[in-house]
Amino acid sequence: MPQSPTRPASATAPASGRYWRPNRPEETTLPKKRITLPKEFRRGETYTVAELEEIFEKVETTALGRDVNKESALMSDRLDAAGIRWLVEHGAEVNAVDRFGNTALTHHSKWKAKLDVVAALLEHGADPNITGHSSPLAAAAEYGNIDGLTLLLDAGADPLVDFGRRGETALDRAMTRMKDYHAPRALEVARILVSRGATVSGDTPKYLRQTMSHLQGLIARGKGSEENLAILFELFELLGVEPTVPPRVLAPGEPITVTAEGWKAQYSELWKMLVPGGGAAESVQGEVVRIAGRVGNEILGNGGGNWDKDFDRMLQAYRAHVRTGAPLEEAELVSLDQAVGRLAGGSFDEPAVDTLTELAVTWVLRNPDRVDLPKPSYRR
Repeated sequence: MPQSPTRPASATAPASGRYWRPNRPEETTLPKKRITLPKEFRRGETYTVAELEEIFEKVETTALGRDVNKESALMSDRLDAAGIRWLVEHGAEVNAVDRFGNTALTHHSKWKAKLDVVAALLEHGADPNITGHSSPLAAAAEYGNIDGLTLLLDAGADPLVDFGRRGETALDRAMTRMKDYHAPRALEVARILVSRGATVSGDTPKYLRQTMSHLQGLIARGKGSEENLAILFELFELLGVEPTVPPRVLAPGEPITVTAEGWKAQYSELWKMLVPGGGAAESVQGEVVRIAGRVGNEILGNGGGNWDKDFDRMLQAYRAHVRTGAPLEEAELVSLDQAVGRLAGGSFDEPAVDTLTELAVTWVLRNPDRVDLPKPSYRR
């Protein structure tokens, strides 16, 4: 009958009186590896395989970044194709996702210079149809990475897969993130995706029309690209989106008139007609319209997060302007002053924004002859 191991004579019994047993070689534990990536792992010079070997002697290849995004090692910008292969072959999870549900393939697909990295991920089993807040195909489409887009499609990426809260597709993402100066690459992306059965959906046509309208406004002021506008018309035809009507351009001395009905539509028409692409308007009328829009966008679109003294100065300038020429009526001025008081400091008040906007239209249409704007006391 086998006997229990005996305690050496020199050994002292534990104070607790628990049974003593010797360490066994197979029970010896190795130092645990870290489960968080080094602070500098995300960005910097490309790692060599030798450098990765040194780092991951003490760090798990499944480790995550220290910040809230929880990005995996494979998502690092410091990896080339060799680094990707080494990590995957040493246990990194090729389809691991970050906090937003995006994979390493999504992270790298946006960059033309990372085509070999994308290829290496695909070779090692990366799924091109895993989606989070974005998708590999959407990343390539959004950033105009044509070679990456083609590589992903050839690897089985589905152009009809949607993602995110709005149910976007790769085509939707590319079209809603584009600027007017991205028109050439947007058309190239759209041709590829449409040829694979993709169509625009949801609010995408609205975003596209806003982009065209903005460019048309720039061109009306001598600042936009006619070539890009022609490309946008071609893009709209491809996608089946109705183009926007160019804004009216007032001749020198021509009075302000509108064709739209209802103050909201009239405000939009006045904005396109009188407000420049950046900076203050040339006329007092244009500046009243611009102030209403800037304040409204800051309050309703940004929650007042960037509110500062300049916004307060803009509101006071608005109050002064609408008391000139053919001023607002007394009841209108009382309503305006109450609205300005409620908006002071960036407080959220949608009815007050509506009052500001509607009264801007009222005053401008009562004062159709443009007046040059003195230099403003604000920079916004």
